[in-house]
Amino acid sequence: MCREFVLLCLVALATADQSARIVNYQYGIEEDGAYEAQYQTTNGISAKEDGISYPGNVPEAGNYVRSGSYSYDWEGVTYTVNWTADENGFHPVGDHLPDFSHTREHIGSIDDHQ
Repeated sequence: MCREFVLLCLVALATADQSARIVNYQYGIEEDGAYEAQYQTTNGISAKEDGISYPGNVPEAGNYVRSGSYSYDWEGVTYTVNWTADENGFHPVGDHLPDFSHTREHIGSIDDHQ
């Protein structure tokens, strides 16, 4: 699953800027399912992430807890997004992004709606 996600990101980058090339790509996975991945491109995009799998009580159950960041340059400004992803969704944070941290206080967590 993780490799497919990384590959999808790399394909999206390649189609956005046909001249962009990957200049650094590193990926590692441990026996326990923990992994780390990072890459850099010639057009100023870089990303890194890590995660670990937590097995569930039944087959095909469980969860990945992931975190990472990506940066890109746009019109002379570097934008960076730090993020986490877990059973409660994807949580991006960046100076250029709106702050939705108060949203959970208003709508509750996923467990509140099950």
